[in-house]
Amino acid sequence: MDIIVENNRDLNGETLRSIAPVSLMMAIFLLAYTIWFGFAWGLFGWILFTVSLFISTILFVKSIQNIKHSKLFEVHETKSGKRIGKAMGILSGVSYGILWLSVIILIIIDWYALIMPVVTLIIGLHFFPQAKIMNRKLDYFVAPIPIATALISIILVINSDLPWQSAFAIASIGGAIATIIYGFHILSTYQQLTSHNAANKNGKMP
Repeated sequence: MDIIVENNRDLNGETLRSIAPVSLMMAIFLLAYTIWFGFAWGLFGWILFTVSLFISTILFVKSIQNIKHSKLFEVHETKSGKRIGKAMGILSGVSYGILWLSVIILIIIDWYALIMPVVTLIIGLHFFPQAKIMNRKLDYFVAPIPIATALISIILVINSDLPWQSAFAIASIGGAIATIIYGFHILSTYQQLTSHNAANKNGKMP
């Protein structure tokens, strides 16, 4: 991810404010994935959902703290920030446009079991262009996880009588793992940026 530093001393709030809310979104997405574990796998699934609820709470609380903290920094718009914002806006528009169109088509053709697998597949695929936009290698390693579970679920739905709850749950495994990795990575990135800035101000780093 691009690190924007003003005069190499004061961290630009543009970067912090852009990443601070991301883990909050991951907290919500995580529950949207793991809720299906309970519907598909009974007690074991609800135990997994409870664990994910705990993880989601951590991501949510930490993200809220970072959002409040990021407001302490002045925002200076940069060319890099504008470029990333524009590119991510286009990517989100295209990705979610395809996502909702796919959902509508699947509903029309009465193939509900494929909704979550297809949604997860699209989310996984969008990590590849995002990696290039954000200059972040992690996305290349995260992307195959939801793509793999989505494809497994799609294959099972097409070739068996797999219940839609199980199809949703299987596809969601990769989505849940990806959101956890991404959520904590963003929290770590925020901490590293602010710690680096504090060390610079204290003269501990060149």
